[in-house]
Amino acid sequence: MASNRLLPTRRALLLGSGALFAWACVPGRARAEGCDPRFLTIVLRGALDGLAVVAPVGDPDWVKLRGDNALRLDGQTPALPLDGFFALNPAMPNVHRLYQAGQATIVHAVATPYRERSHFDGQDVLESGQAKPGAADTGWLNRAAASLQSGGPAAAASPGRQAFAVGPIAPLVVRGPAPVLAWTPPRLPPVGDDTTMRLLDLYNHTDPALARALEDRKGLAAIARAGGMKSEPE
Repeated sequence: MASNRLLPTRRALLLGSGALFAWACVPGRARAEGCDPRFLTIVLRGALDGLAVVAPVGDPDWVKLRGDNALRLDGQTPALPLDGFFALNPAMPNVHRLYQAGQATIVHAVATPYRERSHFDGQDVLESGQAKPGAADTGWLNRAAASLQSGGPAAAASPGRQAFAVGPIAPLVVRGPAPVLAWTPPRLPPVGDDTTMRLLDLYNHTDPALARALEDRKGLAAIARAGGMKSEPE
């Protein structure tokens, strides 16, 4: 999630379980230290389990409630201790290092006010920063960027810079009056056979119709590749 090259100039601002991890310099630090004010936001759209990332290992009921899936300090793969009560998933040693260095913080058990069951509406609330879905067509991050463009230390530290979104279209969180550049790789690498087989096994148990569609698509892709090979000049 971060490289050694970034450590001297980045301050970790927030790790929201299932929502956000960002390295940034807040404006106060920009004035005091003259550091790079770039802000990296990663929105995890999948089903990240916050308790599988940061576990309350100090809770006496933790193991009883979580069972064999509970992260433990004395487990086969020990969790990484944070503060005596919480521990980090052992697959995240870089985040643990940042935390120990005082360059990352973790905000646990936070959520938006949305309590319905639509993933898309929940995503809208998360990215718009509003209390209900459809309340705004701009994102909180774009509005924050727009407010910095009028001046101030953060704006002065990076003249001519603007928001940069990775993807074919800018997500809601960066839509709004502030200019945004969008980029996506010209060609995504093909999915490996192992990943495809794992998905097929998952869908065969949970959604057989989707599994059949994926199997058909896999067969068509193989035919297309074979046809392309035959059409190449010898």
